[in-house]
Amino acid sequence: MKPSTSFIPTLLVLGLPLAAHACDYYPNGRTSVSFPATITVPSTLPVGGLIASQVFTGAYPSGVSTCNAPVSQVETGRYTDADVVTVPGVSGRVHRTNVPGVGIQIVATLLSGATYHLNMRSQAATLPAAQYRHDIRTMQARFYKIGPVASGTYASGNLHENRWYGNNIHTAVLNTAVRFVAPSATCDLAAGDVNRAITLNNVRVSDFTNANSAGARDFELTANCSDASSVTFAFSGTPAPGSSYRFANTGTASGIGLQLYSRIGGVAQTIRADGTDSRRTVAVSGNRAVLPLGASYWKIGTVGKGTLASTATVSITYN
Repeated sequence: MKPSTSFIPTLLVLGLPLAAHACDYYPNGRTSVSFPATITVPSTLPVGGLIASQVFTGAYPSGVSTCNAPVSQVETGRYTDADVVTVPGVSGRVHRTNVPGVGIQIVATLLSGATYHLNMRSQAATLPAAQYRHDIRTMQARFYKIGPVASGTYASGNLHENRWYGNNIHTAVLNTAVRFVAPSATCDLAAGDVNRAITLNNVRVSDFTNANSAGARDFELTANCSDASSVTFAFSGTPAPGSSYRFANTGTASGIGLQLYSRIGGVAQTIRADGTDSRRTVAVSGNRAVLPLGASYWKIGTVGKGTLASTATVSITYN
């Protein structure tokens, strides 16, 4: 007799965990955006001003995911909650980049026309079983000025990635690195102020009988600037003997010196020839910094007839 053999059938099932099939549709969208390699940020751009914006290109798959079980969602971005900033005049979340003074925002527009601001923070969540519509029509990346800008480079690569159970829902990519540059400020004295003569009106010796000064005349100095916020005017000269705050007279009149003063805000303040109070700082407006000044004869002794001639030198620095 031949021995009998029994076979026990075995069923081997290979596949993914059931949770991986919680949804019937994963869009697998991927979009990217490009900016110029270098972007110069004018110092005149206010905080909240738009530095640059570009539209993402690529596929925006649309459809509905029917998920019959809770969905494990993992979003991977460049930022944390601490990087979200509020910017004057800008709605929605803005993320602080590694470049000082530069923030980024991504705005998505849906097929309905509604918009929302894409989360660029890393976080995980469990979504309830439900139907989820994927209907992004377009996205735009925007860089905003969020404070004083210093030159720096914003790296290329993923800006945001959204995955459900490891399946790609959408990935947003910056194609190339962007260098933001804070331009070097420049300022120069207006051509007519580089070597300028101020003529005072004639006065009488008797005008100083009961006064220390006479013959005052107002004038201005102007600096023309680019990408500067303020200008400091520094004055120097030879102090008058016996009155170091005044500038010495090299003319023929005796007992007289030159009084030089600023008129910022309508307040007269002596610019001292000895250098102890000889600087004035004014803001740049419309690419110009204008310093209001005044000059007069100043009595420093017994006044005698003659002429007044005096020299004050000005130099400028700027931010």
